[in-house]
Amino acid sequence: MTSKSEPNVDSVTLLKLFFETYDAMSEAVADVLAELELSQSQATMLWALEPSSPPMPMRALARKLQFDPSNISLMSDRLAAAGLIERRPHPTDGRQRVLVLTDKGLKVWHLLIRRLEERSPVFTKLSKPEQAQLTELLAKAQAKSPLL
Repeated sequence: MTSKSEPNVDSVTLLKLFFETYDAMSEAVADVLAELELSQSQATMLWALEPSSPPMPMRALARKLQFDPSNISLMSDRLAAAGLIERRPHPTDGRQRVLVLTDKGLKVWHLLIRRLEERSPVFTKLSKPEQAQLTELLAKAQAKSPLL
């Protein structure tokens, strides 16, 4: 009989595998970001400006990424100076600015994805059906629980 304070062996295995995968992913991400000369914050911001999404106001981007708005301004300055994003007037609210990927930013966004696919253990070691299954499981794990 195990006591309630002893972890379930399956939980220990899951946590161990999760952290080992996280470490491998972190290493792959660091390598790719160095190659593309991007900081983690810049890459996070580029990632959030997904090409299929509508242009995002800077304040909304700050909320989504849980960044201080001043950090969004600083990062957007750097990304704009690198030619990766543009600030444009909001289509319906002249007081706001939206951020959009430039053609160069779009190329870097796709290159970031491609390089991570090439180097990530999730992509290199799992079949497409296994990736789909992992995607479903992670989405389920990340789903917010309804308030009680």
